[in-house]
Amino acid sequence: MRHLGKKNIVWLSSGLAFAALAMTLKGADAASAGQHSAQQAAAHNGKSAAPAWRVWKSQTTANKYRARLEKDLFHAEWVDVPADWAKQGAYVRTECRRTGSKWVGTSESHLPCTKGEGASEQTMNWCDLKTRTEIDSISPDRITGHGESARKVDCQQCKILEAGWTAFVWTPAP
Repeated sequence: MRHLGKKNIVWLSSGLAFAALAMTLKGADAASAGQHSAQQAAAHNGKSAAPAWRVWKSQTTANKYRARLEKDLFHAEWVDVPADWAKQGAYVRTECRRTGSKWVGTSESHLPCTKGEGASEQTMNWCDLKTRTEIDSISPDRITGHGESARKVDCQQCKILEAGWTAFVWTPAP
């Protein structure tokens, strides 16, 4: 079986990795309002302030992501990429746009496409893929959603042959 990488990556994209969803916006609206107030105060002082990044840990994969909410956009990127993958330029980046009560978007990734498992695992190719991501809820202490996951990949053409959806939960990283 061929799959992407050593870890079971879920795209939040990432995951991750990783579509449409229902979302509770109470926490997100509070976070947006707090960020907006900070931006207004900075603008009043002649400074421009970008929304702050916050590090989250996936309870699904144990990967860490830095994320921020900026008006109607949610951004996230994988930050604890294994060192050997980072040397190859590995990444997972997600952007979701608020659509009604949902955050819907895509995750773009550059990850190894592997064959085999364990000690016999071999990297066949490095693939750039785009997968769908949905955020169900964002609050100060939890992000939930689901990402499209590549279950079977043609490593030569970097084409997803079989995809599914994987739920994820992120909590603030210690």
